[in-house]
Amino acid sequence: MVVAAMVVTAVVMMVAGRRKRAKEGTYNGEALGFVGGVLNALFIVVLAFYTVITWTEADTTEQHAEAEAASLVEIYWQVAKSPQPERDQVRALVKEYTTEVVDREWAMLDERKADEKADDLLVALRAEIGNLPSESDTDLAVRDQALQNVRTAADQRRARIEQATGSSALLTLLLWGTIIGGFTMVAFPLLVGFSADLRHVLSLVFLAGILAFTVYFAVELDQPFHGLIKVEPDSFRNALAEFNRIP
Repeated sequence: MVVAAMVVTAVVMMVAGRRKRAKEGTYNGEALGFVGGVLNALFIVVLAFYTVITWTEADTTEQHAEAEAASLVEIYWQVAKSPQPERDQVRALVKEYTTEVVDREWAMLDERKADEKADDLLVALRAEIGNLPSESDTDLAVRDQALQNVRTAADQRRARIEQATGSSALLTLLLWGTIIGGFTMVAFPLLVGFSADLRHVLSLVFLAGILAFTVYFAVELDQPFHGLIKVEPDSFRNALAEFNRIP
């Protein structure tokens, strides 16, 4: 994307820069400079809004995953002293759910889909925790704390799924504004008449490369489960490793 933008810009400049108007500079430089400054300011504003919003959402996605995984670890700890059949069943469901998220659901989020099996496992986990003994105050406290943590895990999962499968009209509008603005930043100097001088060509080619990378980076941020800078399920992998260390 970046290389293509730079090559196309160079070719267009070499062709357009040979026109008589470009060589003679027969245009109102002050007026065109003012228009260019306004376009530049608008592009920066749109890009700033889009980048900040997408960056915040990507960071929030990682926080949701960390909170969800932490809740699962807490459940694993909390049932340590529960009767063995119930404890083993709860722990097995916690492990199975965590493994399902890492091995299957995370890849599905890249396709904007949710894993129904993971959802069923979380429902089964909540039901199993609800069946824990509650004869003593200690048992009741363990069950209530575990239920609170499974509710937290479910809430964080819903937020994670929503970010992967949902869409925002505002972000779509800002994305198109960023793309059109980047194109305008390169097209405007070509339209007003840049000469084919090597310095002019290199400066605009360099600008095109930077803008193309900026747009690519903005698009990457808008897809937290896809691309080179996507959020990885490291929190869940760490949780699986911690399960094996819990007595």
